Amino acid sequence: MHDFSCTNAADMYYTTLADRVRFFKESKEGILIMCKVMEDMRKESLQGGIKEGAINTAKRMLTDGTLTLEKNAEYAGLPLDEVKKLKAERMA
Repeated sequence: MHDFSCTNAADMYYTTLADRVRFFKESKEGILIMCKVMEDMRKESLQGGIKEGAINTAKRMLTDGTLTLEKNAEYAGLPLDEVKKLKAERMA
């Protein structure tokens, strides 16, 4: 468990883990790989947040009930089928 709390490869007991940490933190190739992975994770998280916001908006519009499902989908930026599914879940 000691190695997983270390931030410096030199402080680690297990050579294999220390070597991997050195690769990803100290080599140009490893740093580029980690930057790409972190950027992909950031984009995925952002997209998830945007989608969650759109779903919440659609749910509020469904609760209001003044818009057609088509307009709800258009304004929320969701496919019509997804808005229909949200409505069905709300009714259940």
